[in-house]
Amino acid sequence: MTDTNVVKKEANEKLDGSETTNEDVNETTNETAKPDFAQRLSKIILSLALLYFLWYVIGDRLTPISDQARVRAFVIPIVPQVSGQITNIYVGGDKIVKKDDVLFEIDNRDFKFALDKAKASLELTGQEIGADTAMVGSAKASLDQANADLIVKRINANRVFELEKQGIISGFDGDRARGVLTQAELEVVNAQASYEEAQQKLGKQGENNPKLLSALAEVSTAQLNLDRTIIKAPNDGVISYAKVNVGYYAAQGSKIMTFISNQYVWIEASFRENSLGNLKSGDPVDIVLDSAPGQVFAGEVITIGFGVSFDKSQPGDLPTPEKPQGWMRDPQRFTTIIKFTDEPDKRLLREGGQADVIAYTGDSFIFNTLGKIWVRITSFLTYLY
Repeated sequence: MTDTNVVKKEANEKLDGSETTNEDVNETTNETAKPDFAQRLSKIILSLALLYFLWYVIGDRLTPISDQARVRAFVIPIVPQVSGQITNIYVGGDKIVKKDDVLFEIDNRDFKFALDKAKASLELTGQEIGADTAMVGSAKASLDQANADLIVKRINANRVFELEKQGIISGFDGDRARGVLTQAELEVVNAQASYEEAQQKLGKQGENNPKLLSALAEVSTAQLNLDRTIIKAPNDGVISYAKVNVGYYAAQGSKIMTFISNQYVWIEASFRENSLGNLKSGDPVDIVLDSAPGQVFAGEVITIGFGVSFDKSQPGDLPTPEKPQGWMRDPQRFTTIIKFTDEPDKRLLREGGQADVIAYTGDSFIFNTLGKIWVRITSFLTYLY
């Protein structure tokens, strides 16, 4: 017999004694039922809390979750490689651009002048090389002529030396022949030196001539600097920061704009260290973006971090132990790189955007299903925060 029936029985007995009305009976019954409902509700809440705790402990190993995830992309500062005043700006901040779109231009007059000067120098160098080549040819001809004269004079001198031996001519004639021969030999030596000097001045002939190579290098450098006055987008992406105007002096190497590439976008998620036991490359991942409430995107684990920076001491300093911030220590987190396998619209992917991720490390139907439910609920909660 339940407590309610007992109460009703007692109430009826009191009615028989004409001591209690019907209103008193109903009031007594409701008061007894309220504690019974509260007990059942408490048991349900405790059971749900226990189930959630078990899911948190076990699921954190099988389906680790991270609410500290960010959308990442390659961020490239746009810096000019030459200095000058900006004459034209074609793209402002937060604008989508394509590869090789012109962003801005720098005053190119000085660079055009430098290119014209380099081209003129190249022309003069060509003329100098032509003159040096002619000098080499002339020196070679003089050398050949000196060698020919030496041969003739040596033949004549040998005849004189033979007649001198026979006593037909005097020694004076022999000495004069020797002088002529020596003079011819000296002329050959001088012609050889002039020829070598001309060759040294000319250098290597053809395209490998050092003067020609130097002049061509000057032209190429001037042309390159002129081309660098037109700054173009390095790839498809977005110009996210540009607060300059025409007339601004763009110094070489100074940041003028910020370019964010949208060619490759990934997720960097920080997982607690005790959640990494089963996580591995290739595990599937569900991603919730704050920029896309109600949507879930598929992903895949690429790499798992193997280290974090924590030692702030300098070389030669003693280590400084970290002080706890509370009665429980904060869990260490490691960065995991995740790629999209179901890539969303590029307009939803912003560098630094927040995301929630859950990874599935095994084939557990129960925990994977609970994870799917969690990620779906989280996707709708992003409408609120």
